[in-house]
Amino acid sequence: MSHEKLLGKQIVSLLFTCVILLGAFVVLSPFLLAIIWAAIIATASWQLHQWSLRRCGQRNGLAALMTTGIISVLLVGPTVLLVVFVAQDVISLTHFLTHANAVGEPAPTWLIRLPWVGERVLDLWDRYLTQPAQLSSVLDETIAARLSVIQDTAQVLLLNLSGRVATLFFALWVLFFFYRDGKKLIGQINLIGYKWLERRWPPYVHQVPDALRAAVNGLVIVGFGEAVLLSVLFWACGVPSAVLFGVATAGLAFVPMAAPLLLAVLGLVLFASGASVAGVVLVVLGLMIVLGADYTIRPMLIQGGTQLPFLGILFGIFGGVVTMGVVGLIIGPVILVLLLVFFREAAIDEESVSLDFGAHGEAPGNRTRLTSDQES
Repeated sequence: MSHEKLLGKQIVSLLFTCVILLGAFVVLSPFLLAIIWAAIIATASWQLHQWSLRRCGQRNGLAALMTTGIISVLLVGPTVLLVVFVAQDVISLTHFLTHANAVGEPAPTWLIRLPWVGERVLDLWDRYLTQPAQLSSVLDETIAARLSVIQDTAQVLLLNLSGRVATLFFALWVLFFFYRDGKKLIGQINLIGYKWLERRWPPYVHQVPDALRAAVNGLVIVGFGEAVLLSVLFWACGVPSAVLFGVATAGLAFVPMAAPLLLAVLGLVLFASGASVAGVVLVVLGLMIVLGADYTIRPMLIQGGTQLPFLGILFGIFGGVVTMGVVGLIIGPVILVLLLVFFREAAIDEESVSLDFGAHGEAPGNRTRLTSDQES
């Protein structure tokens, strides 16, 4: 066969492959986020599935159902509790506004003591809440002009919430099949990897499960503990809606400097309201919790399973959030782990010498290869 015919067949084969992959991406794109989350959860909780498999007498379908049920409770339970607390806070706010509109609510004396914004906030309070029926009159004047905006916003929020809930339940449904057929799927992926990458495949594929588990542990365990500690701290310091603010602060901790800013605002409000000691305690202890959790404990947990340097973990976490959203918290460190494996692979001199790999490397001058410790 001539070189031109062989090249033409290779081009046709490549185009055929690209068309299939593009078509699959178009079809699966509405479900891609749920599939990614299901794959991440399945990889991180695979040891839990093995435990379920032993408890169910190696009946794979029953074990997959059992593990999916456990994960569902762990995910849905805290979500339901959060919704309950948020609903309680919304009801309390509604009662306050209704009371202010009925009989009026005098402004707290400490509002004027708020730095920079005290006078502005006091003026808004006097305009809308001090006298009866002020709030309803403003709403009556503006409701017609803003009705379409309110309707559009409500529709967007409803669709967004419905989409999130649908994604969660679809991910749990896909998770069951990942548990049930995980071994076959892993075998097929490894066959494809070996076919296309040959000896390059093992160092990469061996790093991914540990990196995913470490990232999930750093996200879930540290995030949950941080939210609980902050909620208790806010409650002890007299912050209203302590659980809501605690969860919000733990979530904002993934955005650089957002959580310390919220802590500073809450501390200033407490200080201006006369609870100066509580304000100082909230800011100091809150910063200790946030900085300790997000800049020490979480990177240490992730580092233990990824062998990434501390700075690389921070780049992976924050860079992943900025570029990919919440899923980037996990995908970001994993991508940098693969980059680290690539650098190790590129540093190997096939003839004689490799760079120093640290604890797992051999002394320069010896012929080196990726050992099982480096591959895992």
